[in-house]
Amino acid sequence: MATDDGRVGTWGRIARGGMSVAAPAGLGAGDMSVAAWVTPEDRPSTVIGDVAAWYDGTTRRGWILGFEHGSPCGSHGNDRTPWFGLDAGLAPVVAAHGKPGGTSTVMVCSLATFDGSVYAATWELGASALGHVYRLDGAEWISCGVPWPCNAVTRLAVHNGSLYAGVSRLKGGGSGLDDSANQEPGGHILRYEGGETWTDLGALPGADSVTALVPFRGELYAVPMYSQGLFRFDGPGRWAPCGTPGRRLLALGAYDGAFYGAGNDHADVESAIALTKAGVVVPARETVGGGGVFRWEGGDAWTSRGLQPDTTQLYSIETYGGEMYIGTWPTGLVFRAQGVTGDGDARWISTGRLGDDTEVMNLQAYNGKLYAGSLPGAKVYRYDGDEAWATVATLDTTPDVLYRRAASMVLHEGELWVGTLPSATVHSIRAGAVASLAGSLAAGRHHLVGTRHAGTVTLYVDGRAVAVAPDGSDPAGAIAPSADVPLVLGGGPRAPFEGEIADVGLWNRALSPDEVAGLAAAGA
Repeated sequence: MATDDGRVGTWGRIARGGMSVAAPAGLGAGDMSVAAWVTPEDRPSTVIGDVAAWYDGTTRRGWILGFEHGSPCGSHGNDRTPWFGLDAGLAPVVAAHGKPGGTSTVMVCSLATFDGSVYAATWELGASALGHVYRLDGAEWISCGVPWPCNAVTRLAVHNGSLYAGVSRLKGGGSGLDDSANQEPGGHILRYEGGETWTDLGALPGADSVTALVPFRGELYAVPMYSQGLFRFDGPGRWAPCGTPGRRLLALGAYDGAFYGAGNDHADVESAIALTKAGVVVPARETVGGGGVFRWEGGDAWTSRGLQPDTTQLYSIETYGGEMYIGTWPTGLVFRAQGVTGDGDARWISTGRLGDDTEVMNLQAYNGKLYAGSLPGAKVYRYDGDEAWATVATLDTTPDVLYRRAASMVLHEGELWVGTLPSATVHSIRAGAVASLAGSLAAGRHHLVGTRHAGTVTLYVDGRAVAVAPDGSDPAGAIAPSADVPLVLGGGPRAPFEGEIADVGLWNRALSPDEVAGLAAAGA
């Protein structure tokens, strides 16, 4: 029953692992608010997860308060990004944001939300082509410089309040393109200092490329693209080796407290790239499957968590529904893991193929659903359960090319942003209504509030409105899922929350800015 101030639910401290309760009567019929004090882990070993949710993934109706924090395709573009979202089964809206750089730019390799802006890292072809990082300022992409004089900036990572870049001598054959005339080696990691200034933090030993740059438990890790090994940053110029699972890795991902690598079983790099450029699919080395997911056990020890049938490369590791999902080549399948955290055999269950595409580049959870980017169609798909993947958008229609990629993803300003190859354009997809912080939440205790009011969705952090998004549905319309859908506290459609939650409140009206500020001040 609602109190005089419209409050329909109050809970104190939420135990780790979360809890489900019956949704209070009257919630979700129109305006609403949700508030909570949260303390995410200082050194996350998961994707942090959801704070509270009342959401039905089948109908895409309800609301979620949570965090985006993860590295599905080897970059870490969202670091402690809080958001509040709702949906009423609305059709996605796609917007174009132009091309970072000029005619030599062929791929947006990575995207990141940092310090209020979205950043894009590029691969460029040509005699003098240099990989850049760009920042979107309104409708214009502003150069943030050339971190290193090689042809590509392949990875971006936001970590401990700074933006990092991994640079590469990228080979064109893997994307059906010619090699760049610029053959300056990469393999370095650099930190952004503002303007067009970057500080070199050293190169990965024996590497000329970077395919993953990911924090785990408070430390930064990197993987080379064309050679084996995991390396940990131990200070400027020092990248400590952390062993190898016996094959190259393409991505890293934190899942349920452990660190995993996504495998590539092409033993001969040059031969595999040449065959791929010619449109020939390189078979797996093992008869029972290839690719492989590997768990890092610390030191230089790794444990195989199984191979995947008809697979040679894994490009992404993501958490959704509390489970690990991986994206593959060359069958365009997405697999879900069972038992991957244990010591027995892990099971890999197909969740279906992305249309007639052959490669799953990215997997990213967004506003309650799992999305995937593909090759050669450069499409974005939404997972609708069982083995159903719905086509959301086709983002690159460049004619007369072998491959087109939906190559990179990030949550920015409430939308799922996607970079492509070979047009190297950036698009955003809005599904429902999401208000998200355009940056990272500092470690420590914070007060979060999400409100719905008069056709807008607002996210407050520590008493201050940090993001507002249009609702997109009938401003007074019900967003409530069916009555049998429970209200989840300390979790949601993506994953349980990694950290502490207390003083959760729900209202069947929108709190005013003054009321939000008062709640934050009272609990500070």
